[in-house]
Amino acid sequence: DYTPALEKGVEYSIKEAAAKEKEIRSRDTLTAEEKKSLEFYISVQIVLQGVIAYAGNLSRRAASLADDEKDPVKRKVLKEMSKICARVPAKPARTLREAVNAIWIIQIAIHAESINIAMSPGRLDQVLYPYYKQDIENSKITVKEALELVGCLWLKINDNTNLVPETAEELFGGASTVPAVTLGGIDEDGNDAVNDLTYIMLRVTELLMTRDPNVNARYNYKKNSYEYRNRLAEVVYTTKAIPAFYNDIAAIETLVNQGVKREHANDYAIIGCVELASAGRSYDSSSSVMLNLVSALELALYNGKRPATGDEQISPETGDPESFTSFEEFRQAFIKQLKWLMGQAIELNEYFGMAYQEVLPSPLLSVFFKGPMESGKDLIFGGALYNASGATHIGFADTVDSLSAIEQAIFVDRVCGFDELKKALKTDFTRHARLHSYLINRTPKYGCGDPVSQGNASALILFLYEEYQKHVNYRGGKYRPAYWTMTNHAGQGKIAGALPSGRKAGKVFASGITPASQVADDLASCLKSVARLNTLFIPGGLALNLKYPSIYGDEDIKRFSDAIEAYFRYGGLQVQFNIMSYEMLIDAKNNPEKYPELLVRVSGYSAYFKDLNEEMKNEIITRTEYSLRNGAATRFRDQ
Repeated sequence: DYTPALEKGVEYSIKEAAAKEKEIRSRDTLTAEEKKSLEFYISVQIVLQGVIAYAGNLSRRAASLADDEKDPVKRKVLKEMSKICARVPAKPARTLREAVNAIWIIQIAIHAESINIAMSPGRLDQVLYPYYKQDIENSKITVKEALELVGCLWLKINDNTNLVPETAEELFGGASTVPAVTLGGIDEDGNDAVNDLTYIMLRVTELLMTRDPNVNARYNYKKNSYEYRNRLAEVVYTTKAIPAFYNDIAAIETLVNQGVKREHANDYAIIGCVELASAGRSYDSSSSVMLNLVSALELALYNGKRPATGDEQISPETGDPESFTSFEEFRQAFIKQLKWLMGQAIELNEYFGMAYQEVLPSPLLSVFFKGPMESGKDLIFGGALYNASGATHIGFADTVDSLSAIEQAIFVDRVCGFDELKKALKTDFTRHARLHSYLINRTPKYGCGDPVSQGNASALILFLYEEYQKHVNYRGGKYRPAYWTMTNHAGQGKIAGALPSGRKAGKVFASGITPASQVADDLASCLKSVARLNTLFIPGGLALNLKYPSIYGDEDIKRFSDAIEAYFRYGGLQVQFNIMSYEMLIDAKNNPEKYPELLVRVSGYSAYFKDLNEEMKNEIITRTEYSLRNGAATRFRDQ
């Protein structure tokens, strides 16, 4: 939350920390906690003085460049830069330009202190609007100049990229640092928060079409206008991928259910990909755990072993499925394996957290959250008002479809037993074509509205929610389950064997919470299946990926936005789009030089299509394509 820094300047925070330090030092004896607080307040002063020194260096450099500049226009710009950096973020911002520069300088400083991933500047249309409004009213800025200023900020955010090892690129292909900007929705008091700056930021997003910032649009169908809703649809039509849409009604209730005060929940923003957080109040390590659900399914099928690791006993034995006489027995084996995996992941995360407490506190980041300055606790020790840890899940649809296939094939239709099924899986369905065809075409699939698959999906969502919520993290908060996958569904799919759903070995998993590609035959069934999942049990957020081949004219834009609202009214939490056809994406894969800046929505973030690995490109190509005119799915030509 940058608002206090803009309103008071960071010099105010230095004075506040100095006063707290003095008060603690005045005590006769200090407890261990008080000594930690003393260290915290001293650290805050040091790091904020560092930020001011950095801004001062920028100011002097701009002045030096101005002295050498012959062009009078550029010289004037550099002199103004020098003045601005000499003032902010040390002192309160007085104009939109000062406020934007203050935010960017602080953002750079935070990246110097912390891991450079998902440091999200939040609801910038709300934070910066008072400065824009004041400048417009006082004729200090034009709309054109405001567009240029926001555009410069977007470009700077987009220019910040991590270097990662090749292995990480396999799992997070095409990902940048994913700083999320959240627009629209309602304010803390529940009123329509869409303003002129919201539209300016949408226009900049439309004009630049950059990978970052990760722009997310909140929509409250009770408070926001249809004009705003349709404008969001127009921006997606232009960019073909951004922004993502969030249902204010569902998101706010989900956070309130987590103990977040309603006015704080009303002021939620997105972390990184799709994770929900009250802006500047929730220090949520939202990707603490990335858990592959298919691994738990394979451990249940092979009694604690996985095809990828051969005969190694990885987890406790839960019984040979060939001895099971009911689907419930297998489901319980799967749950036991999943619970074991969750326990391992949580234990590891707790060790990581305690290591961070010892070697990498974050006093600078702590200044820009509510709680630490009052309590004297660094964020890493639980200083924020809310302190969740997130656990996201990979292979959701593939796991649900496999559970449903086992239930149907072995215990309802009795077309095979576990022995034959496992033989087929181990040979990737070689010489088992008939069984493979049955599993693909005759077993229930998530996304089609089938009650069996919907029941298995809902049961899995409920189990994960209840199990995670039992655990308290090292900062005193709960674990929150989520369903977004970045490109992990491609990387993890490469090392998984064939599945009972009919998916073959090494193929990518379905993304996020999206049904498997080429499964749901119509848009309405797909949207209803996802919306029926209780979003109170998905506090970490979800990514639903949809694809339309094209949008033509105002009538299609209205259809597009009507479908989003219908999904939201049905209970859907989030949705994002790629507006591109199978043919266009195949052409982009084969002729990348023709599409150098084609932006695609992956699973919670945007990437340039050419930067993705082959598996991820193929996954986006084969995602089900729906017609906006009649909602029907168009089959991919090779399916």
